[in-house]
Amino acid sequence: MKIHFGTSGWRGIIAKDFTFENVKIASFAIAQHLLSSGGKSVIIGYDTRFLSEEFAKTAAEVLAGYGIKSYFSLTDLPTPVIAYQTVSKKTDGAINITASHNDPYYNGIKFSAKSGGPALPEETKDIESRINAFFKKPESIKTIPFETAMEKKLIVPFKENQYTDAVKKLVDIDIIRKKRVKVIYDPFFATGRKYFPKVARGIANCTMIHAKRDTLFGGLHPEPTGKNLGPLRRKVVNSGAKLGLATDGDADRFGVVDGDGTFISPNMVLPIIYYYLLTERKMKGNVVRTVATTHLLDRIAKSFGYESIETPVGFKYIGDAVVKGKAIFGGEESGGATIKGWIADKDGIFVDLLVLEIVSRRNKSMKALFKELTDKFGSVYSNRLDFNYKGEREKTETALKTIIRPLEKEDNVEKINETDGTKIIFKDGSWILFRFSGTEPKIRVYAEATDKKQLKRLEDTGRNIINKALSKGGKNEI
Repeated sequence: MKIHFGTSGWRGIIAKDFTFENVKIASFAIAQHLLSSGGKSVIIGYDTRFLSEEFAKTAAEVLAGYGIKSYFSLTDLPTPVIAYQTVSKKTDGAINITASHNDPYYNGIKFSAKSGGPALPEETKDIESRINAFFKKPESIKTIPFETAMEKKLIVPFKENQYTDAVKKLVDIDIIRKKRVKVIYDPFFATGRKYFPKVARGIANCTMIHAKRDTLFGGLHPEPTGKNLGPLRRKVVNSGAKLGLATDGDADRFGVVDGDGTFISPNMVLPIIYYYLLTERKMKGNVVRTVATTHLLDRIAKSFGYESIETPVGFKYIGDAVVKGKAIFGGEESGGATIKGWIADKDGIFVDLLVLEIVSRRNKSMKALFKELTDKFGSVYSNRLDFNYKGEREKTETALKTIIRPLEKEDNVEKINETDGTKIIFKDGSWILFRFSGTEPKIRVYAEATDKKQLKRLEDTGRNIINKALSKGGKNEI
């Protein structure tokens, strides 16, 4: 059994990979990692998935066995709330039992640093090495029963009540209250249901769908993409709302639907936000984005005399750059973002509220706001294709690079970037990226172009290259 901490921790299928025994082993490794650097306390939270609270209790019992105090949430919590509490309580990190946007039969452990953001690679590699060492030479793991640990003050239950007050200070409550925009919110039966409405209902005309806890997410895939937001899109159109907003299973990703039911992708939302921060809020500074995220951010930054910083995929890099003051705003195409002065992790609740502020102040649809940007900075069309694969990743990855590498010599290719995956950047500014997912057996193909025909050509090129690579290195299971 291998436990791998990818871009957002370790995830596995419940009862197959994600078992109580494996949670104990991962928690033991985290405890040893914390002790090695003098760590004494953590936040422990969990999402709405099946057995999440029980898995969280198991982690707390292991940490207690090694003298590490856990502030244990009395209810399911969004990831950004855990990040906020990590900083607020000044703990040495956080353990979050969540599989984020994955299907309900998954669960996972996310370990966060004391900054509140995802642990950096050197930290997760240390945890992984301790897990692998345990599997090679198992030992008895110390635990203290939950109730006993509470008596010893090694587990301290808490009820979160600070985050919503803090997040209100980040948005213009007055302009939102003044416009009273009609908005529909979809938390996917999950953690955001207690938080976004708590803020929005007092300042906007806010209605929520999928408002109760459901460990199966009502049969939906809890990722706020256009494909998965059908119920929200229909509700927005049928109710005459101006805006639809959503968060994923642990509320760190955002989703936006315009008044006509159009899904507004993160690659559209992020540039709208960055431009708004520069022009309306008069903030000054760089933007940071992952290698897979739209280059429209680069054009906007350049026009204001700033830089667009590119990172590997994984919000840990974004959060680290923002917290260190290298950028005022950062985001990724999968729906994560944060802002200078806030947490180091992505926050779908905050971004949804910021979008509500932007629409309220500008009094325009998100489509109209995006058109303003493309009229000013040039057209851009983006898409992502996902391909399942079976077989050894290394073989498929080698086959993929063997096919792509000769393309560097073609006249229309500007360069090939291997910051994370393999990204072909063309001289006209269009690009295509091939990257293996860090949490699922998928190859992702990202493409961006200045017109729809070019985007279609890039998509076709991507499919052809993937099919060739899979025929050499593994099985294609699209």
